Amino acid sequence: MMTSGFRLPPDITFDKQVLQNGMAYMFRHQMLGELGRLVLQEAIDGQTCIECEVVGDPADPMTAKRAAIMQPLGLELSRILGAPAGAPNIDPAKLPPRSPEPKEVIESQVIPCDRCGKVVAMLIFAPAAIDSGRFEDCARKMYTQYAALNVPTWIIGPALGSGPLMDRPADMLKVWPKRESMQRLRPAEFNPMIEKFATRHCQ
Repeated sequence: MMTSGFRLPPDITFDKQVLQNGMAYMFRHQMLGELGRLVLQEAIDGQTCIECEVVGDPADPMTAKRAAIMQPLGLELSRILGAPAGAPNIDPAKLPPRSPEPKEVIESQVIPCDRCGKVVAMLIFAPAAIDSGRFEDCARKMYTQYAALNVPTWIIGPALGSGPLMDRPADMLKVWPKRESMQRLRPAEFNPMIEKFATRHCQ
């Protein structure tokens, strides 16, 4: 990897990013998506400043799961990389969130009640979500929106297979108010579930 004698777990990969005054190693988990990054920057005194960042809203329970992976990873790498330059290790009690990510347009749809018009459900469309990690990326980026709405929310992946669109299933992940296991449903199976929210809300 970036140093001899160190091996990443098989379900974690990384990419390098050149910064204006340093380097960042961005880590990704096969199931949890993007985890965070290890940032190496040169300080004024010439030493190497190492900081470990975790992506995600602090209120999102999934952020804690990403931190649980990034923390020991960041600590070990900072120890190995920081030792030659005299850089301090990461404080294990403080794992700062990553800087705000660039704005991204993610298509979503809110479902209103047929009678009162109140939002009763939310659908988030993720055409690039072809694996669990990409579903988690989408869930992370949209967390503040669906948490604020506080209505049942699903992330819907791309239609699978071939044939008429209405006959093709898609993977769907319910993320709010309680996470559920991934399901693969056809529109004819999923749409009636959503329609119930709109028709029964005021009953």
